[in-house]
Amino acid sequence: MAAPVIWHNFFSEKDITWILLRGRLGFRLGDLIVKGDGSSPVILAPKEPPIEWSRYETVEIQMLSEGGTEVKIKIGNDEYKHKLGPLRQYNDYRFDVHIAEPGSRPLAIMPTDGLFDLVAIKSIRLVPKKANFPQAVGRQFIGKREEYRNTLYVHSPSTVTFEVPVPKDARLHLGMGITEKNSSVKFRVVVDGSRELYSNTITDPDAWEDANLDLSSYAGRNVKLAFETRPEKPGAVALWANPLMTTETPKRLTNVLMYMIDTLRADHSSLHGYPRDTTPYLKKLGAQGLVFEDCQVQATWTKPSTASLLTSLYSFTHGIINDYDTIPKGATTLAEQLRESGYVTAGIVANPFAGRISGLQRGFDYLSEWAAIQRYRTDAEDRGTDSAAVNKIAFPWLERHRDEPFFLYAHTTDPHAPYRPPAGFEEKFANPADTPEFNLNYRKLREQGQYGGGTVISPAGCARSGVNPDRFIQRAIDRYDGEILHNDWSLEQLAGKLKQLGILDHTLIVVVSDHGEEFWEHGWTAHGQSLYQELTHGVFTMWNPKLIPTPRRVSEPVQLIDVMPTILDLLGQKIPDLVEGQSLAAFVKGEAFQRRGPVMTSRYASPHARGFVPENGTDTVALLDANWKLLYRDKAKDVGLKKVELYNRRTDLGEAKNVAAQHPQEVERMLAEISRWMDAQKQIKSFLGRGAKVTMDQQTLDQLRSLGYIGGKQ
Repeated sequence: MAAPVIWHNFFSEKDITWILLRGRLGFRLGDLIVKGDGSSPVILAPKEPPIEWSRYETVEIQMLSEGGTEVKIKIGNDEYKHKLGPLRQYNDYRFDVHIAEPGSRPLAIMPTDGLFDLVAIKSIRLVPKKANFPQAVGRQFIGKREEYRNTLYVHSPSTVTFEVPVPKDARLHLGMGITEKNSSVKFRVVVDGSRELYSNTITDPDAWEDANLDLSSYAGRNVKLAFETRPEKPGAVALWANPLMTTETPKRLTNVLMYMIDTLRADHSSLHGYPRDTTPYLKKLGAQGLVFEDCQVQATWTKPSTASLLTSLYSFTHGIINDYDTIPKGATTLAEQLRESGYVTAGIVANPFAGRISGLQRGFDYLSEWAAIQRYRTDAEDRGTDSAAVNKIAFPWLERHRDEPFFLYAHTTDPHAPYRPPAGFEEKFANPADTPEFNLNYRKLREQGQYGGGTVISPAGCARSGVNPDRFIQRAIDRYDGEILHNDWSLEQLAGKLKQLGILDHTLIVVVSDHGEEFWEHGWTAHGQSLYQELTHGVFTMWNPKLIPTPRRVSEPVQLIDVMPTILDLLGQKIPDLVEGQSLAAFVKGEAFQRRGPVMTSRYASPHARGFVPENGTDTVALLDANWKLLYRDKAKDVGLKKVELYNRRTDLGEAKNVAAQHPQEVERMLAEISRWMDAQKQIKSFLGRGAKVTMDQQTLDQLRSLGYIGGKQ
């Protein structure tokens, strides 16, 4: 069900990716050395790769202990322990874990309960569960080296037959795979019981093999396609992945490319007037398309924000707080909706929070996860970026699927910390001679203030560490801008590929960002810790010469949850009953737009990551319109912050001056709206928790829609 994970060969500091929580940590002769220092030692697994524990069954540790009585591991809130074996010799410890709920959880190991004893760990291994294939034939979402596909599984030998009409210029695309080592399977495709169209024997269980077959000689006929498997060992499970028949005849449906630039704040894009030309291609695209100048994201870190984008639910409502949370069962994803409408769907996600550990694989026929993209990266060329690696996966996928309507979600993360633009882009805004010192300082500060969003540090904290604050922040901005420029270049290359394939004008391109990045505008760096403008103002641009014939820039406040219903509306597809965003197609058609529901952003308290950032100790909600933005914190007093902040968006877009005391009526009005909104979200949450799909009665839907709390079309 997943790839094995192993940590071993600890021969240098660079080989140690585990985090010390208590005790001392080092290496010796390839072993990870952990020692008590007056209390039992504890180490924490690195955050990358993220582990979806529902796919793993065992943690195996090989180690030598010089003292103590037991070894213990903890996965989230689940604890497992063993008595220590004979001391001063290597023993194998096996922990069978039983975690059914999907999602990532931290793994901590206490290798001994001895207070001063040394432990030498030779290896730590996570053993995946074997995929369960209970029926003779069935469907499962299966991954090979983090490349996941919808599959038809069969116990071999087998024959599965489909009777299908063959259109003109038809081709058959399919993938194949096996599940066991040393158990090869021969795959055959036979037409009308006699003519062999394809034959191949697969021996590698860790890779997919693809075929592209010509069916043009059968055009205009109904044929029987038989998918046969013949195993080396009877009973072997074989996988047919996404068999699709396509034709080169003109398509009825418009393709969709949604391109995510993770961590791109809008005001650092030349599309939005930034003095540096960081996004020349995006600026060109915007001049020919639809630009939303005031798009607000629903959360200021990737996991909840991307979930809002792909489900059209407020982050407050889908409730993702922790790394291991997933979207509600009752939510409908954009990929699910488009697949039901006849699209082939694919996700290529460089951030793991945009994939399976958030439940966002739902609706995708193909999903290339973070680890798959890393295999296409080279440190020398890509440094801290991955958009070029995303293209290396996207290009061949597009070549295979150019002849069918597709939805491709490409999630890139170039501007995300640690700010290491590739050569050729770094020198555009930064001095490469300063890079070694910047990287050294960044690592130093990261050790003091590391959260998921990167190094979180204040100017004072920077100075206390012996780092010049002004020099550090300017160098960070220079490199951040260089990464944005590289990401823009990769987007241009991807659009160029669409043009080369002859499908650019038949593709709706949607470019978005999930949140921004702070550079001390409100006292901190990175993201996730507040709801100020530098983190909530995202990019949202759409382009297609047929669907959007007249270029336009829209100043009206919109939000990321509007993206999904807008795409579906422009394509003429059904919008699910329960979406909270609102279609913006009226702006394309030149019609009047009336905002029904509020523009809201929220963040939940993160007490486990509170550290020195007070905001992490309180839930915060932001409500805004064209004139005002109100911040409300429920536990403001506990963390020493203002309970309410009000900003005039006409004169203070940077949110530097709190004018709540001068405008009590606006504060009262907006607090009342927040209260009504929260009450409605509680009702919607209750529906989202029911079953696999939402089942709301029409009366309830109509009531919520009349109040503006359910979106959809105008």
